[in-house]
Amino acid sequence: MTTSPSLPSQAGGLARGLALLVLLAFAAASWLDMRPPPALGANAPTSEFSAERALRHLPSIASRPHPVGSAENTRVRAYLLAQLRGLGLQAQEHSAFVAKPDDWGVIAGRVHNIVARLPGREPGPALALVAHYDSVTTGPGAADNGASVAAILETLRALRAGAPLRNELIVVFTDAEEADLLGAEAFVAQHPWARRIGVALNFDFRGNRGPSMLFETSAGNGRLVAQFAAAAPHPVGASLGYELYRRMPNNTDFNVFKRAGIAGLNFAAIEGHTDYHTQIDRIERLQADSVQHLGENMLAAARSFGDSDLRDVDGEDRAFFNALGLGMANYGAVWSLAFTALAVALSLILLATGLRRGAIRAGGVARALPIFALGLLLAGGVCQLVWIAAGWLHPGYATLLQGDTYNSHWYLLAFIALAAGVQTALLAATARWCSALEAGFAAMLVWTALLCWIAAAVPGAGYLLLWPLLAVQAGTWASLPRPGRGLSANLRLAASTAAAIPGVVLFAVVLWALFVALTPSRAFATGIAAMLLFGLLAPLLAQIAGNGAGRWFPWFAAAALLVLGSATAGFDTAHPRQNSLLYAQDGASGKAWWVSRDDHPDAWTGRYLGASAQRRTLPEFFGADSDPFWTGATPATLAPPMLRLDADRTDAQVRTLKLTIASARNAPRLMLSVEGARVLRASVAGVWYANTSPQDSAEWMLDVYGHGEAALEIELQLKAGSAYAIRLIDASYEPSMMRVPRPESMVAQPFSLNGAALVRSELRGGEGAAAAGKTAP
Repeated sequence: MTTSPSLPSQAGGLARGLALLVLLAFAAASWLDMRPPPALGANAPTSEFSAERALRHLPSIASRPHPVGSAENTRVRAYLLAQLRGLGLQAQEHSAFVAKPDDWGVIAGRVHNIVARLPGREPGPALALVAHYDSVTTGPGAADNGASVAAILETLRALRAGAPLRNELIVVFTDAEEADLLGAEAFVAQHPWARRIGVALNFDFRGNRGPSMLFETSAGNGRLVAQFAAAAPHPVGASLGYELYRRMPNNTDFNVFKRAGIAGLNFAAIEGHTDYHTQIDRIERLQADSVQHLGENMLAAARSFGDSDLRDVDGEDRAFFNALGLGMANYGAVWSLAFTALAVALSLILLATGLRRGAIRAGGVARALPIFALGLLLAGGVCQLVWIAAGWLHPGYATLLQGDTYNSHWYLLAFIALAAGVQTALLAATARWCSALEAGFAAMLVWTALLCWIAAAVPGAGYLLLWPLLAVQAGTWASLPRPGRGLSANLRLAASTAAAIPGVVLFAVVLWALFVALTPSRAFATGIAAMLLFGLLAPLLAQIAGNGAGRWFPWFAAAALLVLGSATAGFDTAHPRQNSLLYAQDGASGKAWWVSRDDHPDAWTGRYLGASAQRRTLPEFFGADSDPFWTGATPATLAPPMLRLDADRTDAQVRTLKLTIASARNAPRLMLSVEGARVLRASVAGVWYANTSPQDSAEWMLDVYGHGEAALEIELQLKAGSAYAIRLIDASYEPSMMRVPRPESMVAQPFSLNGAALVRSELRGGEGAAAAGKTAP
């Protein structure tokens, strides 16, 4: 084995410490640069956006849950209509029944959108401001999405205080966004104003604080991104987020507008994820600065797009990202390709120069390549294992269904420190096979290959690799020894530190956004991303760590941060524990139960479940694949939904059932499921839908929101010759029988029927015809 090139002299401890402080300072400055601006008070000029003025609307919008079909939803709608009309807009309620096929059946609902228009000075395409006004059943929705609705009202007030816009402005407050985007589907498909929209700006929240970020655009976003970046006072966003988001299953109302061919931009604040869709999404927990950021950018974008030609907004996609002190940088595909070609050329030139001058060995670089790959795996694995261990140590984390914790910032910093520790340990352990400079060259080659692939497959993400790579290439060129002379250790350290700054600045923001978006439950992603940067900066990390105790610094830092995470892991009124409780009643047997999906009953759920609680599956409510639940018997008190068989006939291989369904208690949600026989087609309110589920599937569902007590006619065509079971469940929220409220240190778990009262009816049939007119109890 050839020996590695002799190590150059090390910089002094003071210089190494200063280099580390510089890097940490730039990382902190990047995070601070993303913070929203301070909220303005009610005395702000009338032409400006004031978060305090916007927040005055929230007590009327987000004091209580207001899901689609609820009485509270009706009250909020009346308030918004009055506010829009008071601002001088032509406002109307758009009520519609809408249904659409899904992978498992059909989802439908009666929705009540709010639409309003402000005429422009000239004819042409309109600008739309879009936000949903409904909430989930488990929370009042102060952030999601009352804050966006309130911000639009304040933006309209500011616009009315100035000169009229050139373009017509359309406001769309959608209903049932939380019910699979039904309100947006109804507006785009059925309302004539939808065809007048040239650009749509959609606003939402996935948390309750932090910057309002541009995270999604329509295709051909070049002009829209450039115009927003120039107009907004505090633009925040990155095309990397868009590239990732469009490959994920998540949806917002903006997706409906995009599918309809409407260009636009989508914004959301995502910090404070643990409050999302819970009872603590309350007004007092909403960050006013976040509302100010949302509103300032919204108002600036409305003025800019409202006064520009919206007839030809499509163009090439642009890369865009925030850079410390530069706002939102953005450029087109031609520049991306040119810079990528430059990076490839520089990598090849540097490799040839390093080999010719004897600074690196081909074998050392080759050996460093698998070590770099091993480092990525180790960093991701260590971070994930540490998170699993944190879950064992603090089992209460598992009750937070968002996958996040109230104190997750400590874990983010710990995972970054762990990745740095893995890198420094690898450099020390493999020094006999490859030098730190050779490790850096290996990472540079990997980065170059990744950059070429990303330029072709995920062009909007290329900036994240491009600019750190170009900077490190420049620093490496300056640091390579020259015949007869070379930089001193301190100058080499300074050059490497300066070259690392672009990577630290960009990755500080990306690591934060990635961690917040994916949550600590996917800690491996943070470890891999951090290690990707640390691999490129291997020579600098080796210089900073030195040959002594500096190598242990990342591990000590990680341990200290994990201790802080552990010390702040408890629950209290500000950081409540999540739990689950609902009421389920079988209309056929007359039996009812309190039901909890928690692993173990707590003091509050135990009061309802009782001492004789049992853990069992509930296939009669949740199908054959039901999870286990804790159940405790209770008296049946609610009227079951109507499930009536009006006709039953069999022709050839098809059995046709005509049904009428309705909620006898005006429940805002009906769930009908068919098991045992495959549904071939289904008619909902006279419209037929084919079953697109796998051919071997014998389960089909219809989910109906907001239909109230009105009857709904359903027709099902089943594969003949099989027994079937049809189950109808109606669901209401905040059941009156839940007389003892949760303690302030507890909230209902989100993303489920938590807090609902479910009542079930059922029809069964075999190969023969059932009697028409039969009604399930």
